[in-house]
Amino acid sequence: PADTGDTPVIAYQVTVSDGRTITVTGRDAIVTQPTIKAMTRTLDGLAPATTYTFTIAAVTATGVGAPVTVTAKTL
Repeated sequence: PADTGDTPVIAYQVTVSDGRTITVTGRDAIVTQPTIKAMTRTLDGLAPATTYTFTIAAVTATGVGAPVTVTAKTL
């Protein structure tokens, strides 16, 4: 959601270009440093040497936020 106010993030919705949509809940590895904030997540079932597009959006009680899209190639 554009404005969550005091509504905490309760999940992340990850859509993979292979057609899967994964909802990630619970406490994932969140790294906070002065210049970086990141969440790491390992996804199974990715083929080697394949380019994937991932769309990630935060989920709150208010709804699903604006997504961000990332493209990466597996080794």
